[in-house]
Amino acid sequence: MAWKGWEKFDPVAHERAVREQGNPDRPKRSKYNATKVNVEGVMFDSKGEAARWRELLMEQTAGLITDLRRQVVFDLTAIARNPQGAQTFGFKKIGEYRADFVYDRGGKTVVEDKKGFRTDMYRWKKRHFEIEYYPMTITEV
Repeated sequence: MAWKGWEKFDPVAHERAVREQGNPDRPKRSKYNATKVNVEGVMFDSKGEAARWRELLMEQTAGLITDLRRQVVFDLTAIARNPQGAQTFGFKKIGEYRADFVYDRGGKTVVEDKKGFRTDMYRWKKRHFEIEYYPMTITEV
C-alpha cells in the first residue's frame, strides 16, 4: 500500500501493509537476528562466523593449522532394521550436519561451529555426530 499524497493517510494501515508485504528498502531479518557478511567474496551467515574465519586464516598463514575448509557436510546415518525380526538392512542416511569450519591442528581433525543460539535440532545433530564420528567432537566457539 503506497501512499500517493492525495488520499487519506492511515499510519496504522500503512504499518500493517509494510509488515505483511515487507519493506523493499530494508533487508529481511534472519530468524536469530544474525547479519550476513561478505568477506573477500565469501558470504557468511553472521559477523561472528566471518570474524572466526579471519582468525583461522591467520592461524593457517602462521602454520598453526592446515587444511582449513568451511561448510563441510557430514552424513548422519542410522541402521535400518526389520521391526519384526533381528535382521538389518544396513545404514541409511537420515540427515546431515554442516560444520562451519574443519581443519587439522597437530595431526587431529577439528570440527568447529560458531553458535549464537543452540537449537534443539543442533543439539540432536551434535550428539548424533559425536557418536557416529567418534572420537571427533564439535567445538563450539
